[in-house]
Formats: sequence, C-alpha cells, structure tokens
Amino acid sequence: MTRGFFTIATGDIGYYKMAFHLLESFRLFHPNEPFAILCDEENAYTKAFSKTVLLENPSRTFTDKFFMLTHCPYDENIFIEPDCLVYHDLNHFWDLLSADYDVSSFGWNDTFVEFFSDPVYAAKKFLGGTDKLLPLFTPGYLFIRKGDVARKVYGDAIRILSEIRDDPKLNNDPRIVCGKAIRDDPIFFFAMALNGCFCAAKPNEGKCVSLPGVEKIEKISLSRGILNVVWHEPMENCSILHFSSRRAKEEGLYLQQITVLRLLRNGKRSGFLLSLAESKPFGLLLDLFKKITVRIKRISGR
Repeated sequence: MTRGFFTIATGDIGYYKMAFHLLESFRLFHPNEPFAILCDEENAYTKAFSKTVLLENPSRTFTDKFFMLTHCPYDENIFIEPDCLVYHDLNHFWDLLSADYDVSSFGWNDTFVEFFSDPVYAAKKFLGGTDKLLPLFTPGYLFIRKGDVARKVYGDAIRILSEIRDDPKLNNDPRIVCGKAIRDDPIFFFAMALNGCFCAAKPNEGKCVSLPGVEKIEKISLSRGILNVVWHEPMENCSILHFSSRRAKEEGLYLQQITVLRLLRNGKRSGFLLSLAESKPFGLLLDLFKKITVRIKRISGR
C-alpha cells in the first residue's frame, strides 16, 4: 500500500508558485515523505515534487479540485491546499484520519447548513431531509483512500455542482456564489454525507488553522516549527496555516514566510538575516508594502 501527501495547481502560474512554497515548508519537517502534485502542465515548479499527475481536460477553475477524488496519486492520500504552509510534522494525521472513512477531514458533524441562505431547502434537495448529518470542516486538507467510495463522492459532487448551477434559487445565493465562483466546500460536505463519509474529531494539537488575522497569531517561526494562534481559544503547536489565495497574494505575512523559506533553502538556518526575516517589525513592514501595492494596482485597474 502506498501513502503520501499531494496538492493541486492548474491555470495561473501563481498557483504553481504557492504549491512549490507549500512543498518547501513541508520538506522542513518531512525530508523524505512522498509529496505529489496534480496539475495541467509540467514546469520548473513541478520538478521538485515526488510525483506529477497530469489532468486531462482541466477547467482551470475550482472544479479541478474534484479530480483529486479520482486522480489521487497514492492508495492513501492527504491533500493539502496549495495556499497553505506547514509548521509541524504531519504524520500524526494518518492514524487520526484513516481509521473510519475513505474520505474525511478534521472537523465536526452537524445538521446545520450555514452555507445557504435557505438551509432547509438545500438539505431537502441534496440530502432528502434536514435531520441528516453533514461533515463540516475547514477545507485546507482532506484524507482520501483511493477506491469506489472516493469515486462515488466525486460523482455526487459533480452532480450537486450541476444542480446548483441549474437552480435559480441556489445559483444566485450570495452565501455560496462568490463573484462568479461557487464555493466548493459545501459541495464536498453534501457529497461526502451521501456516501457515509464524515469528520474525525479535531486533534488537541497539530490543527490546521485558517488565517484568522495577523493580529491573532501569537508566535510563528518556520525555522523552529512554531505556530501558536489565539483565536476563540489559545491553539499551540498548530501544523498548517491556511492563508487562502487572496491573502497569500495580498498580505505581508505570506511574503514574510516565503522570505524565510528562501533563506532556509540557501542554508541560512541561523544568524542575523534569519532573525530579521522572522521578526515582527519586518513582517509589519512587508504587510504595509503589500497593502500599498495592492491598493495602487486596484486604483490603476491592473
């Protein structure tokens, strides 16, 4: 049985860069673990991965993410979004995620569907009733065991996406349609529930954290493997920081972490430059720089 991690990048070269940075952070704690990429082309960034899986006829949109259910590179897989960075050993995920379901993540299971303006309508349409459980999780990573169940989740996800697009009540719902894109996470939730796949309990340590705001990060250091966040409650020894593509492009914290990765790649494991790069004042300076440049681009229409 093969086992490994993977991510996905299609379309814009920026997604390949993010995937490469994810791999670099992963390698700090897993120098020899297999890490693959699903993509629509081979390039300088894909060469660094353990394995490359080329997708046929990708849409180069969020819908390509559903392919990971049918094109996963290993028998057991942990998918990580490309707009994430790793701060901790992730091997404790395997035992926690692979025990009960063929498709799973850390989270909770509930009947409440907050992603639709009319959750009762959505639950009846896709699940047949409002009393059915849904897996609810932060879509930064996902466990997938290759096989029939994963393929069935894929089939239901594609069907649900089509039904949302064909339903005027849903395809105009601002809670699920962001701009021109439909949110993929509730589609995963419904498709997984239909196939008896639910969430494992969240671990006490090693959590994946969606970036709650720079001010809520108490301590962060790629070189020392530290990610402590105060968000609703103190969370120490977090494993993954999920920036989101927009924040990765627009906020200085991501640029700061990439600067640190570059120094570590060049052998700067200690010293003044690394201390400066990981310092809070440097992070605040980069954040100001990013906000100004993003503002200028918006004003100029570029």
